[in-house]
Amino acid sequence: MNDNKIRDFYKEVEECLDGEYKIILEPKRNLKEEWIEYDQVKWEMEDGIKDLVDNLLKEKSMSIEDKILEVYKYICLNYIYDVNVLYFFRKDKSDINNVKYIAVDWYGRIIGEDWKEKRKNHNRRICYEFARFYAKAINTLINGNNELEAFMLGLKDNTHYVVGLTGKEYSVVLDLDDFNSIKDLTRVKLGLTIKGIKILRDETGKFQKAVNDFNKGKKEELEELEEARKNIKSENLIEYFKYVIQVLNKYNIDAQGIFEYMRAVVETEEIEIEKIWKEDKNASERRYERCIYFKYEGNTYLIDTIEKSLKNISKKDLDPKIFIENPEENQYKYYGG
Repeated sequence: MNDNKIRDFYKEVEECLDGEYKIILEPKRNLKEEWIEYDQVKWEMEDGIKDLVDNLLKEKSMSIEDKILEVYKYICLNYIYDVNVLYFFRKDKSDINNVKYIAVDWYGRIIGEDWKEKRKNHNRRICYEFARFYAKAINTLINGNNELEAFMLGLKDNTHYVVGLTGKEYSVVLDLDDFNSIKDLTRVKLGLTIKGIKILRDETGKFQKAVNDFNKGKKEELEELEEARKNIKSENLIEYFKYVIQVLNKYNIDAQGIFEYMRAVVETEEIEIEKIWKEDKNASERRYERCIYFKYEGNTYLIDTIEKSLKNISKKDLDPKIFIENPEENQYKYYGG
């Protein structure tokens, strides 16, 4: 692709998105703008994605947009977000008026072969890994079309990465693990509409049509929860929360998915939550998940995302060897994958 198209896309990002962004490319390009970064890791597809892409390349009846969304769907159904990375984020309080988080490079961003091998043992990935292999998959599907290119788009503080896609007809941001809402990684597993795709420009409506077709017949919310909202919520809010967890359990949603879904449900009721980390004692290696602690009508409750339950419990009764409020980077030696 002509480098000017990349420059045009960056202008669109500046106009449409909040925050300071950078574009990450594979090496051997000539762009030298201060918002360009070259990845230190070779972009590769994981085996299941590669098999899907190989099959899609043979499929002549599907549009490139539909193929791109088919890979999006595959990733959402077969992977989960590796929330353990957030355990190592540090809070920078040097400016009390601008508290920010600092991500560590070694967790999925700058990695070696040992990390890649260990990642094959499970399906947990972070945003950088998703963006890296999804961009590679899209560029493979494009198959030499110089009018279209995918790359990584990241916040300059390294706290989140997505895929940017731009061409003659449209510019799109594909974010399957949006940090601030219920991720499409979870929504797709629940059979719901996808919400993580932001269209910056779509002159012919082609990409929007593909998204609309993908969402056709799907609901924004689970039917069981729509009914529960009418029948249970007004009578007993805590019982309603318990029912939501029960429903999510039927879909075998992971702890991170439970966390983000229940956070949205609880905060919708204008209840302030606290995040508490819990060590997953059943994990094959030392790992932590986020739980939700909140107060309601004089009582305190814990949504345990590992046990997938809601308990009436005081914070002082939580085992300090298992529950941690303020994790510190390098509190334990991570196994590296």
